[in-house]
Amino acid sequence: MHFIGIDIGTSSICGVVYHPSTQSVISVTKENCANISSPDNWEKKQDADIIINIVWDIVREFQTRYKDIGGIGITGQMHGIVYTDVQGNAVSPLYTWQDGRGNLRYKDNLNYATHLKNITGYPAASGYGLVTHYYNIQNGLVPADAFKLCTIMDYAVMKLSGNNTPLIDPSNAASLGIFDKEKLIFDTEAIQKAGIEPTILPEIMPSASIAGYFEKIPVYAAIGDNQASFLGSVRDKDHSIHITVGTSSQISIYTDRYMEIDSLDTRPLPGGGYLLVGAALCGGYAYALLRKFFNDTLKLFTEKELSNADLYKIMTSIPYPKNTKGNLIVDTLFDGTRSNPNERGKITHISTSNFTPENLIIGFVQGISEGLYHYFQLLPEFLKTNKTSLVGSGNGIKKNPLLHKALEERFGHPVQLSHIQEEAAFGACINLKNQK
Repeated sequence: MHFIGIDIGTSSICGVVYHPSTQSVISVTKENCANISSPDNWEKKQDADIIINIVWDIVREFQTRYKDIGGIGITGQMHGIVYTDVQGNAVSPLYTWQDGRGNLRYKDNLNYATHLKNITGYPAASGYGLVTHYYNIQNGLVPADAFKLCTIMDYAVMKLSGNNTPLIDPSNAASLGIFDKEKLIFDTEAIQKAGIEPTILPEIMPSASIAGYFEKIPVYAAIGDNQASFLGSVRDKDHSIHITVGTSSQISIYTDRYMEIDSLDTRPLPGGGYLLVGAALCGGYAYALLRKFFNDTLKLFTEKELSNADLYKIMTSIPYPKNTKGNLIVDTLFDGTRSNPNERGKITHISTSNFTPENLIIGFVQGISEGLYHYFQLLPEFLKTNKTSLVGSGNGIKKNPLLHKALEERFGHPVQLSHIQEEAAFGACINLKNQK
């Protein structure tokens, strides 16, 4: 029996079909071409129905090739929201996790996210679904026919299963905000304090519960992509440090107990326990920013450009130096942090001998690595001491041997790369198999 897993990413949508007995994994990746342009650079939106059509195409493609599909699991970009009407149709774009409206000024020189945090007592950052919703309420942007809000993967599950109302599991519900992670429920009292009507929230259901059927194939509740990537990559959760680098970058550590640590996010893990997560807004995006800088420089001086693929090939082909003590120091907080969106990156330790393109490239990969290691240092000693395995996933690591080296140098462990190309989509399959 085969299982289908779909990962709705920010820039691509990936699907895998997995056979547990033979361990075979077949994957397909399609561009997420759903971006919606906006005159406001802080606004990040995508067309939800374009995304759903891509998901449908992937499912249909697998369905025609494999006749024994035992279930469909969905994962995808967390935090963002789409509004739906009573028929279950999208009545808004997807406001993604990168949306910056929560960082805009509101009252008393505070931004919307901070204002919501002060009202509810819960951490809040721009991009969190209920921060986006709070902004939309205050500015009259909630569609008149909005009945529910949900994540894009909950919307995909609803459309595939033919339901009219979305359902949500704790891993996704927590990503929206104002969620009691110990009781695994929305804090409706705190939500009402903020003037938000709790009935707009989807109903919570256990992870890996059947939400409905797609032509007699069970469709399961969606899970968050961070948790899915962990499930799809890590075999020894008690001793592993999981790092994934895509547009953002994340470090995830498993704990069997609930705890809160400043600057780390505590996320419910399907199957039990939690992940302590440090998330940088600029992971692979920092390297993409450097690639764009090189291409703009090339165009300025030669009026020519190179393809992204050619530039990345050059950027990753330089040797990693044996001694980097005198190198540039790059802080890759180019888009701030969730807690301090106004913080910015910097390049320091510049001398007359080290300001070269090669050193700039090395400085960037070391900066990405240093940012992740900073989160690791925040863990209590009893969690850090038994973490002996460094597991890497995501194209940002797999396609960049320099970042691979920088992570090994900083963490002091060899990087074990996942053998699966699309870890999050595979993790959605593993989540289903674990429940069978």
